Amino acid sequence: MANVLNIASKTAALLATGASLYDVHTLGKREANIKRESNYADDFIAQQLGASKLNYPSEKHNSMKEWILNFKYPLQLSEIWDTVSGYVSGALKGVWYNIATLGFSALAFFAKKDGMRKVGIAGLGLSVAWDFIKNSTNIFERTDYLRRK
Repeated sequence: MANVLNIASKTAALLATGASLYDVHTLGKREANIKRESNYADDFIAQQLGASKLNYPSEKHNSMKEWILNFKYPLQLSEIWDTVSGYVSGALKGVWYNIATLGFSALAFFAKKDGMRKVGIAGLGLSVAWDFIKNSTNIFERTDYLRRK
């Protein structure tokens, strides 16, 4: 019986941890793209505003500004920083959102005593069930946005 509980707890913990890590990675990628694209758009607008202003009407200076505006770096440091910091920020959010699942998974996987493994499995089951109910059914979400009070 203890061997079956050991296998079941480790399997459940690995599956839940894998699903949580996939969620963490996906959120990290999404946040990285949002931050990179948002900052790119802000930089583009700032460059366009700066390029549209000339101290005096000069074809030479206008050509220089056009060249700088159209010049593309192969790998801009700001884009790398935005991508990395956005990924880290998103991944940390993902870990925070999945903290209960990850904690109970660790308990179910690393516990030495059968009682603690059972607590880990039960907590893991409740955590996954709560996550499903809360995020998939929208039972706890406000739905009366268009109704007058």
